[in-house]
Amino acid sequence: MPVLRWLRIFVPLLLVAVLVAGTVLVLTSRSDLQSSRARVEKEWERLDRLLDGRYDMLHRANAAVNDTPGPIQQVVKDVTSAYQHWTDLEAHPRGVADEVAAANELEATGRRLVRAAHNAPRLEGNEDALAAVDRFAALRLPEGAAAFNEQVAKFEDLRARPSYSLAAGILGYDEIPDLDTGIESS
Repeated sequence: MPVLRWLRIFVPLLLVAVLVAGTVLVLTSRSDLQSSRARVEKEWERLDRLLDGRYDMLHRANAAVNDTPGPIQQVVKDVTSAYQHWTDLEAHPRGVADEVAAANELEATGRRLVRAAHNAPRLEGNEDALAAVDRFAALRLPEGAAAFNEQVAKFEDLRARPSYSLAAGILGYDEIPDLDTGIESS
């Protein structure tokens, strides 16, 4: 009987201690997570403005090859859809993670457009269309891309720590993807 009495006292005390420890962990982690995410958002604001011009150039390149029949039409549709999603997010922001995902989609479809345009037999000799595609291809990502990805890496490292992962989940600090720079990491 003394064991049961001891368990009736110890188990609720243990549960209260776990709840208090969890609450303290969440509250102490919040500040670090909030600061790190704010640095990511600040870098994204700088980069976002610079990416608008890049994606306008992609949109013009896409328009230049829009009337070309053949398999390139699927790539044109993909670029058009990705660009529309980007402009929708610019008009109605939903958060950095969504905007970065939209930028990554534009980067991927932009690379596909460049390859498809240069491999399309029906564009051979179409100097104007290929020049528009080449103008986009010649654009470099803004210098802020590396700084943004560095801040994302720091945020994700913090978010992944065992002591912070619970707090990140409870407080809604979801994953933020890197910006696709087209460079493979090793």
